[in-house]
Amino acid sequence: MIIQISRLRIIQYTVVLFVLLVFWFAAAFGVTCRVEDSVEGEVIVTFKFLVPMKPLASGRLVLYQTSDQAPLPFSGRWITANTLQIKISEPGYPRGQLYYYRFKAAPAMIWPFYVWAGGQFQPQVKLRLAGIAGDPVPSRGPVILQFNTDVEPGQIQQYIDLPLPGKLEPAPANPKAQGAVSDYSRWLFWPAKKLTNRQQYAIKLKKGLPGKNGTRLAEDIIVHFQTAPEFLIEQVLPRPGAASVWLTRDLIITTNQKLKSGRFIIPGLPGTTRVTNNQAKYIPERVMLPGQTYHAKVRLTAASNETLDYEFSFTTTNLGNSKWLELKLGASPTLWLMEGNKTLKKMTVAVKSRQLPTGTLYEQNRRTGAPGWLWLNADILLHHLPANMSDHHGSLGLPKSYSCIYLNEADLNLLLSTLPRGFMLICH
Repeated sequence: MIIQISRLRIIQYTVVLFVLLVFWFAAAFGVTCRVEDSVEGEVIVTFKFLVPMKPLASGRLVLYQTSDQAPLPFSGRWITANTLQIKISEPGYPRGQLYYYRFKAAPAMIWPFYVWAGGQFQPQVKLRLAGIAGDPVPSRGPVILQFNTDVEPGQIQQYIDLPLPGKLEPAPANPKAQGAVSDYSRWLFWPAKKLTNRQQYAIKLKKGLPGKNGTRLAEDIIVHFQTAPEFLIEQVLPRPGAASVWLTRDLIITTNQKLKSGRFIIPGLPGTTRVTNNQAKYIPERVMLPGQTYHAKVRLTAASNETLDYEFSFTTTNLGNSKWLELKLGASPTLWLMEGNKTLKKMTVAVKSRQLPTGTLYEQNRRTGAPGWLWLNADILLHHLPANMSDHHGSLGLPKSYSCIYLNEADLNLLLSTLPRGFMLICH
C-alpha cells in the first residue's frame, strides 16, 4: 500500500513541527526573574515561567555567587503554577551581591517540557556605613571600616578624611584562599605611625561616596573610634640576661592584658607555646642543654589586637663534662645519656607506670652484679626486664620500688659502667 502525501500537507506538517520546536525551546529557556523590594538583609526574587510547573521544580533551582562556591540555601513558595518566589537571607556583609541561578531539568506540568534556564540578578542595597569593627582598635592598625555593601574602590579616597596619613586598602575576601580577591565592603586603614593609646580619633565619610551597585552615601558621616590601652610586658622568666638558669626552668612572659595568641622562637630549642589568660609559656620538646646561651624572639597579640615583639637571652647552668640522663615520657618513652651538653646515646625504654614523677631525680644506690639496677630517689628503679617475664621483683631478685624504667641489658650495663655515683636524671 502506497500512501501519497501532497506537497501542501508536507508544508503544513513542517510548520506545525517548527512551531512545536519553537514553543518547546521557549518553554525550556523562557524564564524571567524580578528582584522585589524588601528589607536589607533579605532578598526576594520572583521567577515567571511560560508553562505551568510542577511543585518539585523548585528543587531543581541552584543559587550561587561564584562558580567554585557551594549552592546557597533559600526558601521558596509557588504563588501560581507559573510563578515561583524565593527568599534569600543575607545575615552578614557584604550585601547586595551578584547572584547566579540555574534551573536544571525542572519539570513542567505539560510533558515533555523541562526548564534548563539560567541567569543572574542583583538586589539594590543603599550604601551605608555599618560601623568600625573591633573598637577599641589596635594602635598600629588596622582601623576596619565595615560598609553594608561594596564601595567603588577607585573613588573612596576622594570621599574620606582620615585622622593621620596612612594606607587605605580593601580587606581580603578570604585570607586563607589563594589569589588576591578583595572585599570592597571592608576597608583597612593602616596609620603611617603608631596611634596614641587610649585616644579618640575621627574619620569623616563624605556624602556621595559611590557603591559598586550604583547607590551613593546619602549624607556626611563622622565616625569615632578609640585606640586600645598600651600593651606591656610585666614579667619575663627567666630574667633577661640571667646566667646559670636551670635546665627545666619555665619560660614565661606575663603581660598587662589578656592574650589572644603568642609565639616563641628559640633556635636550637624546638617546642610549643601555650597561652593562658595574660601569660605565654614555652614548652620545649626536650630540656635545655647545660652551658648554652639561648636567644628567644617572642611575638604576642593581645585580645585587643595590640601586638608586641620582644627579644631576650639567657644562659643555662654549666655542668662541665658531667654525665647525666634525660627521660622524656610519652607514647614512646626515650632516654638520653648525656655528657655535659653532648648526647652519648639515645635509648628507647619502657616505664611501668605513667605516674613517674617529673623533675630532677638523683641516684641513691646501685647494683652492678646480676641482676643489675640503678635506684633513684622517689623509689624509681632502672633495670632490665627479660622477655616474656612479668615485673615481679621478688622472683627477679630486685628491691621493691614505686615505679620502674625498663632498659635492654646492653643499655643498662652501659649506664652502670658510665654514670658516676649520685648522677642526675631529669624526667619530663
